[in-house]
Amino acid sequence: MVDERIIGIIGGMGVDSTLDLMKKILDATAVETEQDHIHLVVDFNPKIPDRTACIVAGGPSPAPAICRSIKTVTEAGADLILIPCNTAHFFFDELQASTTTQILHMVRCCAEWTFEHYGKGAKIGLLATTGTVKSRLYENELGDLGLEVLLPEPSEQESLMEAIYGPAGIKMGCLDGPAAETVVNLGRKLLNRGACAILPGCTEPGLALNDVDFPVINPVAILARKAVREVKGGP
Repeated sequence: MVDERIIGIIGGMGVDSTLDLMKKILDATAVETEQDHIHLVVDFNPKIPDRTACIVAGGPSPAPAICRSIKTVTEAGADLILIPCNTAHFFFDELQASTTTQILHMVRCCAEWTFEHYGKGAKIGLLATTGTVKSRLYENELGDLGLEVLLPEPSEQESLMEAIYGPAGIKMGCLDGPAAETVVNLGRKLLNRGACAILPGCTEPGLALNDVDFPVINPVAILARKAVREVKGGP
């Protein structure tokens, strides 16, 4: 068997998104036997400081803890790193500078895919944490390619944050019920305002939009497919 690159996953931000990425990598890999699957090394650390709290409220930086996770997976043999947390990419330059191992930039991969499939001038509805919104991660990456980002109104953004972080929120494992309904309803509102697709720029809203009847651009799925191509080759 030819040696393949080993994928390292920096997990725990949040906990369900890590499992979601692993499942999407499995689903994106064409196999004939179990041995055809890709070797994954995962450091699952839910103790990493909250990324939005750092960006919005001056909380502790998650970068040192993420760098430690990067060191852990590279020492375990990973030579391609994935971080299934959009907001963590605010710290991307610092994280990449900590290692010679390639880190795939999920936000950039998603922006490039969106441009290829929707074209210049398309309006994309963004549902993301306030940290991601304030960082302008997606607005910058999509804007550089000529796409426009539509955001929820301030009161709607508050509702989205409650759906993500609240006691009955998606980060608490509540993937059904009011939190998911809030995410879906906010997506429909952005579509009604002219968006041609909804981009969950936070992995938790993405989990709530896995089975809806409108176009969704899923960064985790795009990252998984990109990583599989990096390892296996092919289209």
